Amino acid sequence: MASEHISLLQRAKMIPYYVLSAVLEILGCLLFLRGNYVISIPLLILFAWSLTLQPYEPAKAYVIYGGIYIVCSAVFATISGTVLSHRDIAGIIMLSLGVLLML
Repeated sequence: MASEHISLLQRAKMIPYYVLSAVLEILGCLLFLRGNYVISIPLLILFAWSLTLQPYEPAKAYVIYGGIYIVCSAVFATISGTVLSHRDIAGIIMLSLGVLLML
């Protein structure tokens, strides 16, 4: 399906899939680095599969996913105690607007 023919509602419905993909990747990698292979490998497999649920061409899908991944990473960093600077927050806002434009 060409991305030009996707309705606004369909585009909005894709955001949770990208967020799910980012969470699966972040948790999978974090657990893998901590040596918990039994849980991390299935999470990373689910991450890869979740990226196939989107209607965009692969290149565009990965660009959109990359932006959402960065935002989710910032959320995880904040939860783990990292204090984001004003520049970090401004960058996340600009990135989010760019992703919304691309959807």
